[in-house]
Amino acid sequence: MEVINKKYHKKIDSPEKKYLNDHSCLLDIETTGFSRDYNQIYMIGLARMIDDSLDVTLLFAENPDEEKTVLEEFKKYSNDITDFITFNGLSFDFPFIKERMNHFGYEYDFKAYNHLDIYKECKYLKSLLKLNNLKQKTIESFLGLDRDDKYNGGELIEHYKIYCQCQDEECYNNLITHNLEDVKGMADILTILRYSSISKNIEKADANELSLDKDNNILLTLSLNTSLPKRFSISGPYYYIVFENDKVNIELRPTTDTLRYYLNDYKNYVYIENENAIIPKQLLDSQNKKYATKATKENCFLSAEGTFLPAFNKKLFENEKLFTHSYNDKKCYIDISSHMEDIDYIRNYAINLIKHKI
Repeated sequence: MEVINKKYHKKIDSPEKKYLNDHSCLLDIETTGFSRDYNQIYMIGLARMIDDSLDVTLLFAENPDEEKTVLEEFKKYSNDITDFITFNGLSFDFPFIKERMNHFGYEYDFKAYNHLDIYKECKYLKSLLKLNNLKQKTIESFLGLDRDDKYNGGELIEHYKIYCQCQDEECYNNLITHNLEDVKGMADILTILRYSSISKNIEKADANELSLDKDNNILLTLSLNTSLPKRFSISGPYYYIVFENDKVNIELRPTTDTLRYYLNDYKNYVYIENENAIIPKQLLDSQNKKYATKATKENCFLSAEGTFLPAFNKKLFENEKLFTHSYNDKKCYIDISSHMEDIDYIRNYAINLIKHKI
């Protein structure tokens, strides 16, 4: 078995330091296939932050018979580890390690450790950040990170077989480079988790300025408590939101319209047919009585002209009047005519919109 040690100077920003404590370890394994029963682990990449240095250790089985030695060395290495950081490690790496440990008669309970699985933490980011997939290399590319490695784990299985037969130097370099960059890369892509925490932390965002443009669109800027590594945006028919650095620039596009507010207590009203209007029963007189019929759910409404934004979650707006185009229309709106320049009201609307959309 070969043990390869590397040191890299690395500056870790404050938001990511909480993940890389004195007893945490980045881990990535390389295997000869996907079957835990029939395939083997031929390399385990490990890395720890010590002061401003990322200390990487690769445990490399130079032939299949050294798998047991690699696992034994891994057990020794992890004696003082309490936290593991992986990319899809809870589904692949650790179940594989456990099965191979059991194969050699060792008990191994990976659930005894704390785990941060970057893949699981950012699964929903694929659509939010418009990623083609959630592979580690794709996330690295989104974050603007480069790597020398040209292969994926599946392609390198053949390289390992060739290396075991003839110690081919090029194959060796490809194997080491891939695992090294996988385990190093995990330290770099921890910043992707800042996107995962937006919905949790957006309520802490301060509203800096509110204005109206020439088309009466509402412009609001929020300040985040952390900076995002890459710009992204979300949009819809009535909003356009850009997240850049530590700012969120929001454009809300309300519409001016005449909509209907339907009354729940319709039994207390009558419908005046010739006026196409409703009045309370107690106001019914002899003049309009002959045109009056019982009000129904469908015709018991008040029309209102206003400036409207969608009520994207009815529960959030249960204390406000909800307007629609017609009785069967499932889309509801709130009238913000009196709130257009109310920074607290617009901030609350925008924050809840962001939480709803991401």
